[in-house]
Amino acid sequence: MKQDASAAEKDAAVKAVEAAEQMRERLAADCREAVASLSDRRPLPQVEAAQEDGVARTALTTEVMTVELAASVQRFAVRKLRDRGRMRPYSLTEAFAHEGQREPTVAVLQQTRMSDPDGSRFAAWRLMQVTGNNRADARLQLFGIESEQLLTGVPQPLLVREGEKPDRNLLLRGLPEILRRISARLNAELIEPSAPGEASERRAHRAERIAQVPARVVVGAASPTRLEASLRDLNIHDHLRGQLHFEDGDRSLGLWTLVLTAYQEANQLTVLLASEAAKGRVEASDLDEPGIVDALVGAGPLDPLEPLLPEEAEPTSANLRDTAIRCTTVLMFPPVPPRPEDLPPRAWMPTGRNWPVVRGALQEAPWSSKAGKRAERRTEVWAAAIAQHFVHQRNLASMGGLFTAEEAQFGVSPDARSLKELLSACEAGDGDAWRVLVRRHLVPGLVNAPEPFITAGQGSETSADRKGVRRTPSNAVLALVRAFAEPAHDMVTHELLVAFASAVLAAPEATEGVGGKAPGTFWAPGSDGQPQVDMLADKGWYDLMFPKVAGVRSVRDESGSELPDENQEPVDQDEEEGEQSARTDQEFVDPAIRTAQLRAQLGQQIEVIRDYINATHAQTVRLADLIEDAIKARGEAGIAPEPAEVQRAHAKTMAESRMKTSKISERLGDAMGAVMDL
Repeated sequence: MKQDASAAEKDAAVKAVEAAEQMRERLAADCREAVASLSDRRPLPQVEAAQEDGVARTALTTEVMTVELAASVQRFAVRKLRDRGRMRPYSLTEAFAHEGQREPTVAVLQQTRMSDPDGSRFAAWRLMQVTGNNRADARLQLFGIESEQLLTGVPQPLLVREGEKPDRNLLLRGLPEILRRISARLNAELIEPSAPGEASERRAHRAERIAQVPARVVVGAASPTRLEASLRDLNIHDHLRGQLHFEDGDRSLGLWTLVLTAYQEANQLTVLLASEAAKGRVEASDLDEPGIVDALVGAGPLDPLEPLLPEEAEPTSANLRDTAIRCTTVLMFPPVPPRPEDLPPRAWMPTGRNWPVVRGALQEAPWSSKAGKRAERRTEVWAAAIAQHFVHQRNLASMGGLFTAEEAQFGVSPDARSLKELLSACEAGDGDAWRVLVRRHLVPGLVNAPEPFITAGQGSETSADRKGVRRTPSNAVLALVRAFAEPAHDMVTHELLVAFASAVLAAPEATEGVGGKAPGTFWAPGSDGQPQVDMLADKGWYDLMFPKVAGVRSVRDESGSELPDENQEPVDQDEEEGEQSARTDQEFVDPAIRTAQLRAQLGQQIEVIRDYINATHAQTVRLADLIEDAIKARGEAGIAPEPAEVQRAHAKTMAESRMKTSKISERLGDAMGAVMDL
């Protein structure tokens, strides 16, 4: 006879169930954190040439993966495709249901090796779509099948034959059997007479129009890497040069892939990274080129970048991500060799072997042409490539103006110091180290943060709920750079700046946030560098600590050291003899070094003037609108005009401002003429 369980056994069973439920919740939470750390991405399966008797054959195969992983990758890809498809002005599925598919598709025959939960292994041969993936998904929707089911198995109840009982535990994995069952179901539905009053079109009639599709099938390749590169270029070409839809981020990532492919074809990728990113510490032949390319395009881990780390830098996530930023910078803005001294004024400028690679991949104008648009385009591609290494990917325009036309023309050489060395130098008061840290290493984290500090519209995206003030991204960066030598508030100290920079660099690896915010948020540091609880570091705090730069308060270089003013009155030698003798004892500055310093300040000064003039123009437009509104309001109210003396006073003030504007225009004209001699 069956006996009831004792109270102790029931309690033990309840506790076991509760422990299992808690374990399931912990595993689910760990899975969510892992997915969030990957920016909701999935790892790509490793594809290689199939081996037969130890020799690579033409067929392609994958490493063994679990059925759950294979299905998860397929679901992720389909979800991303459908999210992107919502941006179309029409439904691709409905278009196929009425017109069919006219564009040819390209598919690659591939073997996917998988393992079931019980450990048994099986392999599935499938035609993997490599171009027109959104069209392939639309076709499967018309047939009523998901892509993951074709790979891992179709539940038998979905394709039950006549006279067959449904079995929820049965998966159909034979592709011929799956296709036969789909065809039988659709053919039976096609010949079945329509019911009276049936208005909707049957699935069989919709699927009939898409039954035949022009296709090119690639059986495989002995070198999967070359096949992948050629197919990727084909897909990018269809989007960039054809009629297919591409967002700004997608277009920039496509161009970034073309740049890397061009470097590989020119055999310059590892050579440039070894000489510039690693500063000659490693040989180009010692670098893992395929691994580096996968890391830089976001298709693989950052571990292959470890040989390129600065000296004595540990292979942490922050340092590897920073190395990826360094590599991307030098690849998009390769340094150009100095102009030969004996080169004639209008002779062709030798740009080295790397600059033409980028120019050819992006189809740019010659080196000597105006570089403003070139800098904008390269900055956008750089921003898209950098954003892949962050969980929160913001608007590409948030990094607008980060690189100047001069840097796009002459290139950017990375600093040899590691993040730790730069932070130590900043703690010691090195203004040049702070400038390099902000402009070359900190800006990506300021933009792609959970609470972004620099945004594209500078506070105008969320209307009434916006944070901070409106200003250009370059002005926000310049304000942070200048805060090291010219802080806007007494509480902005070197300790605060270094603590803020350290928190931004460490934010992407954080698993928790503050104040119920997203992981990576942190409390704003105080003047002593310690976090201030309940004060969130966000854009409002950033704009308060580092307000908008409206002009130049003193003549200083970027490191903060004051430069002599050319308009300063000469000092009488009899009255200031001690000061004059002290100046004579100073170390002599080489004119070439002095020239390099002044040239470095030129770009920054031009950016400051541009921001100042843009602000002045905006205020002028506001003044004109205000006057028009005042005239309209006075007419509606029936009030008499302003007294004549008040009108003359306003007119005199505006006339003086107009005269100053004319003088500014003249000085800018002189500067434009003088800069051509530089």
